[in-house]
Amino acid sequence: MLTTLISFIVLLLVLIFVHELGHFLAAKLLGIRVEKFSLGFPPKAWSKKIGDTEYQLAWLPLGGYVALFGESPDKEVAPEERKFSFSHKPLWVRAIVVAAGPLFNVIFAIFALWLVNFSVGSQHLAPIVGPVDPAGPAYRAGLLSEDVVLSVNKEPVKFFTDIQTAVGEGAGQSVQLTIQRGQRTLDLTIKPEREEWTNPLGDNIQSWNLGFDPRTRPIIDEVMEGKPAELAGILAGDLVLSVDGKATPDWTDLTRIIRGSDQVTKVDGETIHQEPQAMEVKVERAGVVRTFTVKPILEAVYEADGQTGFAPLLGLKPRLELLREPLGLFGSLGAGLTETWVVTKMTVKTFIRLFQNKISVKVLGGPLMIAEVAGKKAREGLMDYIWVMAIISVNLAIINLVPLPVLDGGQLFFFLIEGLRRRPLSLKFREVCQWVGITAMVALMVLVFYNDIHRWVSRWSGPSVSQIQTGQ
Repeated sequence: MLTTLISFIVLLLVLIFVHELGHFLAAKLLGIRVEKFSLGFPPKAWSKKIGDTEYQLAWLPLGGYVALFGESPDKEVAPEERKFSFSHKPLWVRAIVVAAGPLFNVIFAIFALWLVNFSVGSQHLAPIVGPVDPAGPAYRAGLLSEDVVLSVNKEPVKFFTDIQTAVGEGAGQSVQLTIQRGQRTLDLTIKPEREEWTNPLGDNIQSWNLGFDPRTRPIIDEVMEGKPAELAGILAGDLVLSVDGKATPDWTDLTRIIRGSDQVTKVDGETIHQEPQAMEVKVERAGVVRTFTVKPILEAVYEADGQTGFAPLLGLKPRLELLREPLGLFGSLGAGLTETWVVTKMTVKTFIRLFQNKISVKVLGGPLMIAEVAGKKAREGLMDYIWVMAIISVNLAIINLVPLPVLDGGQLFFFLIEGLRRRPLSLKFREVCQWVGITAMVALMVLVFYNDIHRWVSRWSGPSVSQIQTGQ
């Protein structure tokens, strides 16, 4: 809990500081006097005045602000002071100062993702075949689990993603895989099958599939505290051999068996779960086979549409056997730019889908969700924490560009209208718009807090008694 709280506060302070620093530096460079630089909202915790600017830390770390001299157009500014006044600067200067906040959030994201990629490199699964779909083309061609893919269409393969890329670029054309099976090398020709599915944003996606997944050996990387697996005595590093007598050569087999134990029926539109039954889990630990009896618990799982469901879980996480590819200084920068662009596109598309009512507002999260994610990533490691900080920084930039009057995007929209009209908007019109913007922001905050609380209650309460049948 303490880790979650600290990581949440640090994340907020860093991203708010970056955002306000953009406004601050742009104003200073363009000759505008900065009266106050505040991290957090009042009440004030600490402040110090240096030159014309008061630097302040406040107790509510849910935002911040930069107070500019002459920012309020209704306040009289002496003629000799107008060269330092925000309102008396040309339109393009004011626009740069306002846009600099979101811009700095994007720059920070690029830098953070560059750091992550430079430190960690590009990580990939090995080109080793995992579960093969018995109804898929790979199975009919003779591909087996544990086969190692050496090349696709005569092009050497280093990572599993190389296979996926070649299949996608082929757009349905047959591919030739050269594989190693034991001491033998074989050539297999497989014709992909078309797949159609809908992603969480409501887009209809067409792809090509060979009918097999990468191998993920069922080695346990983490046993979650207080969950059934830990209580039964299962440890990180254990290799799961079977569950209820069913072999688990791959982590997907383990997941399928556990999830398959959930017996669900519908009664008057309500989902009824059978109470999970104890399972026999056989593991190998230091060359010794051990057997544990574990009873799954029903835990909240969140669907892409924001709905909350329940699934039987043991509290285990897999150890991914990843291959690391160093990217170097410039390669890491390119990866950071690409990832920032992808996140930006996804965020913008999400907002568009929300306004089109194509995805549910239940997907939105607020401070509680951010705190949960920040705490989780902080426990996983510094680079994971910096990565999620970068993603949230991009989201913060996009949100601030929404044309609501209380946000940077609202001010930029006013500037656009002012440029087209060639005269400022009336003060009364601005005040009305400000109140509309404040009302919209309060409504949004209520919504995301409601979503956060609903997720939290669902997670900790589990399904109600009426939603569980004992099976007796």
